[in-house]
Amino acid sequence: MSLKSCLSISAGAIMMLAAVPAFAVTTWPSASLLASGTADSCAAASAAAQEGGRVTDAALANCSLAVKYAIHDGARAEVLSNRSVLHYARGEYDAALADNTAALKINDRMAEAIVNRGSIYLVQHRPQAAAANFDRALMFTPAHPEKVYFNRALAREDMGDLNGAYADYAQAAKLAPQWDQPRHEMTRFTIMRQKPTS
Repeated sequence: MSLKSCLSISAGAIMMLAAVPAFAVTTWPSASLLASGTADSCAAASAAAQEGGRVTDAALANCSLAVKYAIHDGARAEVLSNRSVLHYARGEYDAALADNTAALKINDRMAEAIVNRGSIYLVQHRPQAAAANFDRALMFTPAHPEKVYFNRALAREDMGDLNGAYADYAQAAKLAPQWDQPRHEMTRFTIMRQKPTS
């Protein structure tokens, strides 16, 4: 008969947190000045939306124009992913989800689009779908894995998987030691040693 020491993790008051979307903000060379100019502008608007959370109607219209004039499928997928960020920032989650789904139909390995879709599911209170997308995104080397782990922690916590949530917050903190939010979330958890089982 062996003795096994078990740890139990419990979380304090659960805070409602917004997902931290990581998104594809990329540019590409283009033979068409109009196509590349609108795509570059859409990428810049996407980055600005992440920083400030504000999106103008003109920026959204420009991204829609970039989708229309994209000269190849890869460019179209990137623009759709960037436009989804604008919809996300405006709280238009169904439109954001539609853009991400369209982008992933073109390129199902685009890590940032997968992360974005997971973030949308997270704010729609669909934690299982969110976690599945974050799992998949981690397979394709996303630009900001710490954000993916953080978002997956939120999804796991929402599902009641406190051990998994704590582990993901810890991984996010390890990957981005200068980022305070994962460590802050970890302080809500209490780790208790349970009685050994036989």
